[in-house]
Amino acid sequence: MRKFKSPSLKGAALVPLLGFLLSAGQSFAGGRAVAWGRDDYHQADAPASVTNALALAGGLYHSLAFNANGTVVGWGDDSVGQTNIPTGVTNVLGIASGGYHGLALQTGGIVSAWGGFMYDQLSVPSGLSNVVAISGGFYHSLALKADGTVVSWGTGTNNLQDGVDYGQALVPPGLSNVVAIGAGGWHSVILKSDGTLVAWGRDNVGQGEIPPGLTNVIAISAGGAHNVVLRADGTVFVWGDNTYGQTNVPANVTNVIAIAAGGWHCLALKANGTLAAWGDNDYPNGNGTNRTHSGQATVPAGLSNIVAVAAGGWQSLALVGTSPPPRQEPLTGPAWGTNGFSVSLPTVSGRVYALEYKYSLFDSNWIGLTLFAGTGGTLKLSDPTAGATNRFYRVRQW
Repeated sequence: MRKFKSPSLKGAALVPLLGFLLSAGQSFAGGRAVAWGRDDYHQADAPASVTNALALAGGLYHSLAFNANGTVVGWGDDSVGQTNIPTGVTNVLGIASGGYHGLALQTGGIVSAWGGFMYDQLSVPSGLSNVVAISGGFYHSLALKADGTVVSWGTGTNNLQDGVDYGQALVPPGLSNVVAIGAGGWHSVILKSDGTLVAWGRDNVGQGEIPPGLTNVIAISAGGAHNVVLRADGTVFVWGDNTYGQTNVPANVTNVIAIAAGGWHCLALKANGTLAAWGDNDYPNGNGTNRTHSGQATVPAGLSNIVAVAAGGWQSLALVGTSPPPRQEPLTGPAWGTNGFSVSLPTVSGRVYALEYKYSLFDSNWIGLTLFAGTGGTLKLSDPTAGATNRFYRVRQW
């Protein structure tokens, strides 16, 4: 994962609802971290040394960055070791943060955890492998495996003595075909390959149930007691706790390509590299020694060329590159049949498109297929060589 890649389509055992188009030449080699909001533990003071990061994550009072060299950096509250990254956390493919713990997805699909341990949030199940995505809640964790199943650990596994058990780590029996996961404060939400959502855990303000009629979802993020989803048309929908207006999506939040739910606020990254924020904004100017930060839902003036976002309890984080995010378009209608694999996407006249595949999510070698010319309309790309074995797909544009 040494360049900016979007989710891939996998055939046979799991066919996600959609992937994204990655434009050739629009790779992301690493950027600098910017943070704002609550700062009593310096969680909004991104180290100046974080200049070549690929991803960010926010906990309740700490923040993490995943660097292009495969290492993780942490800052903010370290009262239970949540910013003290273990020496064995290398060759990292992705990161996530819980309330008081950190998670890293490493080469081979294995997961490492560090920080707070009182509710078993560091107890990664023995033998867990082939993981493709991770997510941390306040006191629990979720892992998505390549076969579309979900594994969980931490509080919410009938450990009632901790007082915050709502079954948030009790994965519903038979849950399969999952393509995205979100661990919230005391609840969990997942996206399935058919575009449907499933939620469980605490439901005091509706965060543990799915609104009727919610369709065309391509990304999810779970906050303290609310959920944010991104739809294929670039719009955002939020439900659950609205104490701070976090479900009141601003009218100008369109053309969105990425989302993040904080403890009680929301972030939405637009295709032009700018950011929208709303919800809880209680910490203007920080509340620690650094008095220069804006509130967590007030985007710093002039911030642009954002390529990724993350949100913690009361802090917001953005990864800034040298240009806006790569152009992305939805892929629709993935189909795996006796004649191979096919997928459709909107195209631009004068551009060239290619469908590529690899046999494992952790392979670095992509195999290219026939080049297709853009038509200005919807184009179906196909792989007639696909057989019974799993393949992961992506589309590139020149």
